[in-house]
This record gives sequence, structure tokens and C-alpha cells, in this order.
Amino acid sequence: MMNVQTLPSAARWQPSASQPVLKLDSDERWSDFPEVLNLLRFDGQLHGMNDTSLFRRRRLKAGQSALRMGQPFEGLYVVRLGSLKTSMTHVDGAEHVLAFPMKGDLLGFDGICKNKYLSEVVALTDCDLIKIPDTELFSPGRGCNDIERMAYWAISREIVQEQTTYALTHSAKSEARVARFLRVQSERFAAMGYSANRFTLPMTRRDIGNHLNVTLETVSRAFSALDHLGIISVERREIKILSLEALRKFEA
Repeated sequence: MMNVQTLPSAARWQPSASQPVLKLDSDERWSDFPEVLNLLRFDGQLHGMNDTSLFRRRRLKAGQSALRMGQPFEGLYVVRLGSLKTSMTHVDGAEHVLAFPMKGDLLGFDGICKNKYLSEVVALTDCDLIKIPDTELFSPGRGCNDIERMAYWAISREIVQEQTTYALTHSAKSEARVARFLRVQSERFAAMGYSANRFTLPMTRRDIGNHLNVTLETVSRAFSALDHLGIISVERREIKILSLEALRKFEA
């Protein structure tokens, strides 16, 4: 996912070569169209629901790069398993964390505009991605089929989520941003069928601070304050939400 925040016109970005692009495993695996729809939690309308397309899966180990800034656009990716980090790297080497894609999220749609990916996507955990190749989306002479409709729906959903993220990172109080971030993570884990009250954050506190435009110290201070108030319990990266209502009040 890519942040909708407008970048300064003077800002220049360059590809990061810090991580190699993932190569396909020799034992290729595939996912069918219904699985992709299920992962995306698609609730739109399709014409036939009888698409027999198969989509190749790609595996990543933690730390590997799935997409690089400047890499030619080859298609979209749906996260099947795992957690990732989307970021941009400034020419001076400074990184800006845009999002933390998880199961069911869509990757790579920022590559459609310039025909190249505009952000770096790195795995925080071992991951499994499903590729929807550009040939399935933009082949000459093709009418709008179910795959395209699904892709447009998913892109629209990602834009809505990014608008929510933009609001999250511009909350009045820094500590409130951290509380809202935890509440959003809770909702995301619940949407994936996991516990909404107990989960492990795949990202570091430094990455959380970068994403929220606050310092690492602010993130740690907010975690400690929420723990002290009995709103959450923190053990390293494991979060236990003791009162979701109190967490919402804290972020107000």
C-alpha cells in the first residue's frame, strides 16, 4: 500500500538496491481465482464467477525484497501469508515507511501510473504472495473481465485504507497516533480471522514511529503509558488489548 500524502515537489526518490528481488522457487505453486477473491474479502459484483485462471505464487523469506523502486511493472500481488513493509528511500538514504501490508492486502498498484513500482516492499516475516500478471489486466483487445473488476475493486479499497492511514498519521497528539495504530492493527487481525485482543506486531517500534511521523521514544512512551493505565499489556512485540473501549478513548 502506498501513502496518499503529497510529497514535496523538490523531493527526489531513487531505487534502493539493498535487497535482491525474489526469484521463483523451482517448485512453483498456484492459486485459483476463488482463493484470491476470498483473500481479498471481495464483496463486489462479478459477471460470471466462473473464471478458471490460475495465479503463480511467490515465496519470500524475512528480509527479502518483493518489489523495488524503479522496477518495471509486471503486475499486482495479493498477500497470501505473512507481513511486509512498504517504504520509499530518499536520495540521502532516509527511509519513509508507508504501510505494513498483511494477509489479503494488495501490492504493486503504484506501478500502473509510471509503468514502474514507486515503492520498496520488503518482507518482515516469511511470506507467500500471489501474482496477478499485467497480461491479465492490460492485454490489448480484452474487455473488462472478472479479474479486472476484482483488481479495480481492490485498488479502490487500498486507496480508502491509505486515506485512513493519512488521517492516522496526522492526529493531534503523538501518543494518540500510537493508540490508533494499535486499534487499527487489532481490526486488521480480526478481519483476517485472528484474535483482535492479542497479537504480535511484525514491525519494530522504530518502523512504527517512522510510519506515524513520531520518534521511537514517543512510541515507547505511549506503549508504557497504555500499559500503566491498564489499557494494554506489552511484552516486547506481543500486544494484549485489555480494554478496546479505553484504547479508543485514549486516541480521541
